[in-house]
Amino acid sequence: MEYSQETIELATVISETCISCGRCMRDCLFLQKYCEDPQQLFQRFLTEGLEPIIPYSCMLCGRCTVVCPLQLKLDEAFLAMRRDLINEGVPLKRLRSVQVHQKLSTSKLFTAVNRGDDK
Repeated sequence: MEYSQETIELATVISETCISCGRCMRDCLFLQKYCEDPQQLFQRFLTEGLEPIIPYSCMLCGRCTVVCPLQLKLDEAFLAMRRDLINEGVPLKRLRSVQVHQKLSTSKLFTAVNRGDDK
């Protein structure tokens, strides 16, 4: 898997700067499931890569950045990984329901937005 320079830079900043204080781990079930601390997770990403399901498991809520004393942007790094996976065409069969949800939630049949064109 070939990751973009942006993704590598975001991951490098986190792996080199994180002080493993654990604040981001307290309320994040995603981080609790996939790592002991984000520094280790991003070091692993840089050395051997991660399974594609890992960046897609982050909710991108940004709470980790809010509680981080260094304001590290883990959510932005996971989003960058997702973009790279999409650009590489990596299949995520376990996430097919997300694709269906995206299509249905934006269709005219299933949206309740009043566009004002009908009188």
